[in-house]
Amino acid sequence: MKKNEIVVGVCEDYTNEGLGVAKVDGFPLFVKGLLRGERARLLVMKVKKGYGFAKIVELLEESGERQKPFCKIYQWCGGCQLQHMSLKEQAYFKQQKVAHALRRIGNCEAKVEPILAMDSPYGYRNKGQIPVGVDAYGEVVCGFYRMNSHDIIDMEVCPIQSDLINTCVAVMKEGLRRFGCAAYFRHLLVKHAFANDTVMLVWIVRERVFSQMQELCDWVVGKLPMVKSIVLNVNQRKDNVILGEEEFLLYGEQMIYDTLGGIEFGISAKSFYQVNPVQTKVLYEQALAFAQLSGSEEVLDLYCGVGTISLFLAQHAKHVTGIEIVGDAIRNAKENARRNGIDHVDFICSDAAQYAAVLAERGKKVDVVVVDPPRKGCDELTLASILQMEPKRIVYVSCDPATLARDVRYLEERGYECVRVQPVDMFGWSYHVECVVLMSKVQK
Repeated sequence: MKKNEIVVGVCEDYTNEGLGVAKVDGFPLFVKGLLRGERARLLVMKVKKGYGFAKIVELLEESGERQKPFCKIYQWCGGCQLQHMSLKEQAYFKQQKVAHALRRIGNCEAKVEPILAMDSPYGYRNKGQIPVGVDAYGEVVCGFYRMNSHDIIDMEVCPIQSDLINTCVAVMKEGLRRFGCAAYFRHLLVKHAFANDTVMLVWIVRERVFSQMQELCDWVVGKLPMVKSIVLNVNQRKDNVILGEEEFLLYGEQMIYDTLGGIEFGISAKSFYQVNPVQTKVLYEQALAFAQLSGSEEVLDLYCGVGTISLFLAQHAKHVTGIEIVGDAIRNAKENARRNGIDHVDFICSDAAQYAAVLAERGKKVDVVVVDPPRKGCDELTLASILQMEPKRIVYVSCDPATLARDVRYLEERGYECVRVQPVDMFGWSYHVECVVLMSKVQK
């Protein structure tokens, strides 16, 4: 197999990123946009020791699960990867991604339940994170980065963002043109509370004060009555971190408020809040069901964020302790508990691994541990500390099947059994998939 060679291959399966895998004389080629069962003429782009990359030159046999992408900039933008797949094929891909990871990495044969898919995978995102720039012709551009670059592709509408976010971005773009201040902006962050259709705008800028800042603010508020908060976030860093440390309130309140499962949550500029509120409720209800709470349990929630899962659990548990390293998130979590009159929950600002280790050293025992770690999963100290606390059940909420499978294997080798695996589609048209796993202590 050589670079620039033309070959013919049939797609047999997918990579974790949704690339088609076509084997040519046993040699796997990873092909963007190729679906299972499709036969295609392929141009070899890169060859590694055990695999290569290719692109489609001509489709010779087309899958019935292929569809026309509905976004104008899909082929350039990296936000969605699967718009060429039908919803049925996406569900297959995501479910198999979880199952394959658990088998290959976790040595786990637990049955993977059918994925809980979205009723309508359009307009589901409640957060838009939009790079802002000026192109070579002096025109304001607001959109998304071209794949593998920092070139901004101008966007009119993003079909997976809410209509309200798209409206806000369009008005902001007009305002940046009108007042000539786009050069000061790095990003525009838009947060939409679905429960009451209110919006927070976060202007991520290079300077604390810029010309016509107040005029732009007044103009935007006049155009967008749903905007209840405008926050100026100053970021003078040279790296890819989006939010800076300094922020100032330009208009309205420091927070907007959303409701999830009957609980009201405050959303600040820096707080983490799941981007798909409809499926978040599905995800958390699944975590609650797996926890099997009767009202007498002591629950530990590691990586609790602004307390969303903790407060869901607290409605059915004796006591919940939530641990999170981000100070702003813990402040939000405590305020969320107060706002909802939930007083049998404690939120502690600490590294999850270190705090779990302290509890374990003290001989602390809990009935249920819930973990919702970042993509890298739990480290060994966290898992070892959980084991020392001997919970009856561990509920693992994961956004990465590979690290989930690694951690499941660690726990299964040390006295726990993987009982239930439930994928949830939170991010339609992308290769990401959330998953909730129930692990129970094996009775000796």
